[in-house]
Amino acid sequence: MMGNQKVLKFIDIFSYVFLLVNAVAVPLFMDRNLVNFYIIPKQYAFICLLLVNVILFVAKMILSKTLSYRRSIMDLPILGLLLFALFSSIFSVNHYDSFLGRNEYFVFNYVYLIFLAVFYFLITNFINSRARWSGLVDAMVYTGGFTTLVFILKAVFKLDLLSWLFPGALNSIDKINTPFGIWIIVIMLLAAGNLLKKNMLVGKSIMYFFVTILCFASLVLLSFNILWWIVLAGLILLLLVGVSFMKEVRLGWVSALFAMLMLTVIFIAFGTPRYLQTAVPAEISLGAKPSWSITSQTIFSGAKGFLLGSGLGTFNVDFSKYRSVDFNNDTLAWSLRFSQPLSTFMALLAEGGVLITLIILFAVLYVIGHVFNVWFKRGGFSAVKMVDMGDSVETKLDTFITAAAWLVLTGAMAVVFFGPVLWWLWWLMLGLIITGLSFINPEVIKQKEWEVEDTPQYSLTFSFVMIVVLAGLIMVGVWGARLYLAEASYAKAITSKDYNEAQSNLTRALFQRGSSDVYHAALAQVYLMQAVNLVNTGSKDLQAVSSFVAQAVNEARTATEISPRSVAIWENLAIMYENAAVIVPEAREWAIKSWQKAKELEPTNPVLSWRLANNYALSSQMDDAIKNYKEASELKRDYLDSYVGLARVYEQQNKLDEAVESYKAAMSYGAANNPVLLFDFGRLLYNRNKDKDRADAETLWLNSVNLQPNYSNALYSLGLLYESRGDKTTALQYYYKVKDLNPDNKDITSKIRSLVGGGTAAPEETPANQ
Repeated sequence: MMGNQKVLKFIDIFSYVFLLVNAVAVPLFMDRNLVNFYIIPKQYAFICLLLVNVILFVAKMILSKTLSYRRSIMDLPILGLLLFALFSSIFSVNHYDSFLGRNEYFVFNYVYLIFLAVFYFLITNFINSRARWSGLVDAMVYTGGFTTLVFILKAVFKLDLLSWLFPGALNSIDKINTPFGIWIIVIMLLAAGNLLKKNMLVGKSIMYFFVTILCFASLVLLSFNILWWIVLAGLILLLLVGVSFMKEVRLGWVSALFAMLMLTVIFIAFGTPRYLQTAVPAEISLGAKPSWSITSQTIFSGAKGFLLGSGLGTFNVDFSKYRSVDFNNDTLAWSLRFSQPLSTFMALLAEGGVLITLIILFAVLYVIGHVFNVWFKRGGFSAVKMVDMGDSVETKLDTFITAAAWLVLTGAMAVVFFGPVLWWLWWLMLGLIITGLSFINPEVIKQKEWEVEDTPQYSLTFSFVMIVVLAGLIMVGVWGARLYLAEASYAKAITSKDYNEAQSNLTRALFQRGSSDVYHAALAQVYLMQAVNLVNTGSKDLQAVSSFVAQAVNEARTATEISPRSVAIWENLAIMYENAAVIVPEAREWAIKSWQKAKELEPTNPVLSWRLANNYALSSQMDDAIKNYKEASELKRDYLDSYVGLARVYEQQNKLDEAVESYKAAMSYGAANNPVLLFDFGRLLYNRNKDKDRADAETLWLNSVNLQPNYSNALYSLGLLYESRGDKTTALQYYYKVKDLNPDNKDITSKIRSLVGGGTAAPEETPANQ
């Protein structure tokens, strides 16, 4: 019995240790061997450590023969959230993304949500003393301080402290810096808030002070205006806590917080001095207006959309479906496809519907209600008489500081899209708040125990069930390892320059995770490149080329079966069919059907209409080609490719007047700065040869050459024009320029000799690409 107690104590200590390791590993762990070394490594490090904790928890129950857990006030709301999220994922437009998420970018998915809920459960069960509570906060704050130190050393001193781990990255939290700024703010509020306490150890006070300074300095370096507003809100909350505990806090530090607040107001009003800022990469995200437009259209698309959304992690589908025509007017982002809205709040609403959003809002209000219940428990509503000045004051102060930081983090959901670290932080702090409240009010967390009857049959049944659970956990771990290895193989494949090696790695990745649309699409690309490589090397083995093309098509088709609502996947399949059409002409119709499907999923994208029109033109379906070229130009008035395509179709139909009008329309949208388009328009006018067409063609070609002096086609065409006018001297000048650019071209050499030899001017010729 004594031996069992020692083992149980050992398990209890190790469970706490693994929670501390979790608090350190998730913000820091990255894997440069993966495509996105933020997303997958952090989630898998978190889940791996969590599984160890769960295994220890189960082992403890087996050894103690007792079902024991601490039930908190948040257990039922969390179960409700898991239930609604499950329904949302089951009825999702993409089940794979909803349950497992994406590898190339982060989306909130059901598996990650389950483990976050388990994380909360473990915190409330293993953090059962103020010493452990403080230890977990310390681990989080010190880790946060280290991340800001890494950022400052890189940004200011150009020193990559962990270059071997994440070379070139400015921070270890997220690929973009706004979520990193939110992380900094939360850590700063925790560190600065704890400095309010009078009886903090000197060494700890010094460490927390340095963390506060590092965080504030990092925010100055970033100087994002939205971050300063969030800092302002956080400092106001901390000052409210400080004023409420006026007799128990350091008044000097309250004054320091007020000074920080005033400095923040100055930065908001006048901006941070440029010499204090550091250069950070530009961040491109979907704007507030299109994000809300897509979100609102999703939730009002029907009863299912309103209640459950489109499904966790499926905003990319919503974006394609509800992308507005006005979005094409954005000169920078119109050609991009966004998988995330501006903020987490919009993502929850679009992907999870009203039910998930409301239950999260209820959980937040429920926690805030319990915090205020403790705050106002004694002394009414007087700002000075809010708290009980007994032995629990420091516990209350700790809990209120954490609650203030968590409230700021929750508010940031409305303006920032959370990655895996910020979601992890949100649940970690939720667990800390509930645990802190339980130290003040025992009703917040209640201990529940069911002791197994000490009989052979009950003991055997209980042990068997626990062993099955343990085996299930181990299987989950093995499954997770397979997925991680698959991602590593995929990363090797897309960075490999050897097609055979890339094929081998992708085949290995698909063996580990056959349901990945991205892996199948990548393998299709590799097969296609192998076919192209055979053709480029002069191989006459048509069977080998056909085999590679067929395999490319099959892989691309499999990807569409996995993600039938992914526009990018249908684009990939269409491109495979386009290449296959060179060998199998019937594949052109398959390409058309694939582009039609992509266009159906994303109807306002002019590129899809243009690509569809190109395929119609190649299959001699000119009326459909004209219709789609016109649709593309209507969707985006300055989309020059659509006007050029339309003009070429008219030219093939010998409708030169209509072709000229199409080019004139393109000229009104910036084509005057495009040398290739100027040349083509001039060629068309030269061939039509009406009124001043030849003179206009000359002007267009001269402008084309001014924009691109080494443009052989325009130079040769000018030579033809002047030769047709009998101006041999000028013609020869242009021909010699073409010869200098193309010394091995026999045609231009022959042309020059004919003119130099005194030959008469040739009949008018149609300028052609040389």
